[in-house]
Amino acid sequence: MLAFLLADALALLLCYNRLLSALKGSAACFHSLHSTQEMLGNNYVCASVRIIFFLLQPFYALTLCMTGLSSLDFAWTLVALLGLVLLRKLVFLLVGWLSSRMGAFRALERTGLALSVLGLLASILAALAVWLAPDAPRWLLWGWLGLMVAVCAFFYVRRGNSIILSTGFSVFYWVLYLCSLEFLPICVVVNILINGN
Repeated sequence: MLAFLLADALALLLCYNRLLSALKGSAACFHSLHSTQEMLGNNYVCASVRIIFFLLQPFYALTLCMTGLSSLDFAWTLVALLGLVLLRKLVFLLVGWLSSRMGAFRALERTGLALSVLGLLASILAALAVWLAPDAPRWLLWGWLGLMVAVCAFFYVRRGNSIILSTGFSVFYWVLYLCSLEFLPICVVVNILINGN
């Protein structure tokens, strides 16, 4: 596991320019809808966001294990996280194809990944806190991780709402989509991580 994480950290260092570009794209999504649309129009930034998002997944899995939020070991935690990413990708492709609005759901996917990059980086602070202060109260670390998820989810819903409504979908469709195809799979994976089943 240590060798894998060191290789992942080395890949992040080698992708330094991509990391900076992904951070700028992520910050743009938090800033405004106009900045989000500019980020979506830049293929280099979108590719950087995707690369850095996947390179940060092992560190997020480690954070969940170190803080005790995941009852699974590191490998299975990482598999669960990547499984959720793959499931969401398939949902975006399927719903985009069924609705004939592939561009809108591609933009929604890219926005979600971009918003997650800063959230993932901030979440790693919890792992550093455990490493530096093993006796740190777990409820404080869980609160920090929950706050990062809540902030990213809030901006995702806000930016996604603008993207979806601009393509002619109704608010009812957006709420139904969020509850059934976004939040439900996340709840299932969270249950697997916490309870191990």
